[in-house]
Amino acid sequence: MNISGWIKQSLMDYPGKIASVIFTQGCNFRCPYCHNPELIPKGKGRIDENEVLAHLRKTQMLLDGIVISGGEPTMQSDLTDFIREIKSLGLAVKLDTNGSQSNRLEQLLAEGLVDYIAMDIKSELCPADYSKNSGIPVSTPCLNEIRRSIQLLIRSGVEHEFRTTVCRELISMENLHRILAEMTGAKRYFIQHYRPAEKQTTMRFSAYSNEEIAGWLAIANQQLDVAIRD
Repeated sequence: MNISGWIKQSLMDYPGKIASVIFTQGCNFRCPYCHNPELIPKGKGRIDENEVLAHLRKTQMLLDGIVISGGEPTMQSDLTDFIREIKSLGLAVKLDTNGSQSNRLEQLLAEGLVDYIAMDIKSELCPADYSKNSGIPVSTPCLNEIRRSIQLLIRSGVEHEFRTTVCRELISMENLHRILAEMTGAKRYFIQHYRPAEKQTTMRFSAYSNEEIAGWLAIANQQLDVAIRD
């Protein structure tokens, strides 16, 4: 596993659990508002996975689980083996993903290796909008992978959430309606406020006001159970 970031204990990243959080190196998206741009390039991680595992063995009684974030964790060829090691310690596993690798998600779900999956939905599922919001050319086959991941999560019975970061330049209320139309049966959907990243080197965007987001929420809840996340 190529690991380049590590929070040894967090109360924020795994709902209802005390968790350690690791950040994998490498991502296939180039989202213009990314908060971890240093994790985008593929390459060797700065943190030895054996160091992480040794720490977890020592502190497993103080933790409920681990969050695997990124980057895009499903790009890691040894992700499955790493999660098996985590599960052998009796820890729950939360995975953050962009959903572009549906076969990897299917394998993890089939083996019962993940307990919670959080999937980012960048925009409505059309090539032009997804390309703009993910920073790469997104083809119809790639969108089909994302659609398949959505359905895998919804049908899995595993705890999950979907989430979309909203800003004026990238997401409108009409976009959100079309996103939610793909989410029937989802357990949780979060509208996330856009927050400028300190390391953001590309253009900055304009956040919606709290009042505007609250108005969105009232309308969105007619389609699905939607909440706001700051």
